Amino acid sequence: MPAAAVAAATPSSPFAARSLNSFWDGLPLALPAFDAPSAAVPFDVSVEPLAQAGGRLTPWLTTSDPKTAAALDRAVSLARATRAGRRALDEAQRVLSEQGLTLPVRVLSLGRNYGEYDYVSKDMRLHKDLFKKGREADLAGTLVHELTHVAQHSLGIPSNALEMELEAHLRDLDMLKELGLEPPANTFARQAFDALAQGPQQFIEMIRRAVPGTVFLGDSTFEDIDEQLEEDLETHSRRSRRSKLSAGLVPAIERDLDLLRTPEGRASYKAFSRRVLALVKRRSAEAR
Repeated sequence: MPAAAVAAATPSSPFAARSLNSFWDGLPLALPAFDAPSAAVPFDVSVEPLAQAGGRLTPWLTTSDPKTAAALDRAVSLARATRAGRRALDEAQRVLSEQGLTLPVRVLSLGRNYGEYDYVSKDMRLHKDLFKKGREADLAGTLVHELTHVAQHSLGIPSNALEMELEAHLRDLDMLKELGLEPPANTFARQAFDALAQGPQQFIEMIRRAVPGTVFLGDSTFEDIDEQLEEDLETHSRRSRRSKLSAGLVPAIERDLDLLRTPEGRASYKAFSRRVLALVKRRSAEAR
């Protein structure tokens, strides 16, 4: 069965991994290698009539390639067959509408990473292999995961909070379950599923290893997070003249610091963290 995991090989240095994971999901080399299934498994997808503006189910997912647009609509149709998928799509569409934005989609080779949402440039990158026949569930799961990030970044919480990844991976697994699929062996999704069944902390630690350098209120104080963000800001400020990545991160980190130094910002992050950790605990109990 197709996997709906997000797995990537990232640079081995802590700083490089921290930089990349500020933008997207990744799998550091310290973890075992995970591969996609050796062969695609056909999954019959019936796409509902294209009745939206411009003949698209999701005109707010923009692409200039008609084949990509058609594949996205098939994946959206599959995702909408599940509660988890509908929620991710509806939340992302609402946020983009409120911001007056659409979400550009770029298809390219991402190594072992299925998808990326860049919250600085506000675009989505999807691996070209997701568009092969039989990978519909892969593409739908990746969309659900990355669109969850789109909505999360409107909540007034730190841009690289670990809780974001925890929620996105849970939603990805929920969508698979509602489709009657199980993550196959040798995939990141399977490892996440197994860790969740072992217990909340095992799941949290696995995802944490996959995105090093994230802030996490679950076992930190706001003072700890402030210190971590200050260190990140200093590092990226030094590198901003020769690195576009760092130049983009500097204002984002400054916004996070300003946010978490207000009562409203701390309250928003605390509420989000508590909700996600409660969800992890509940999903873990259900997975056992």
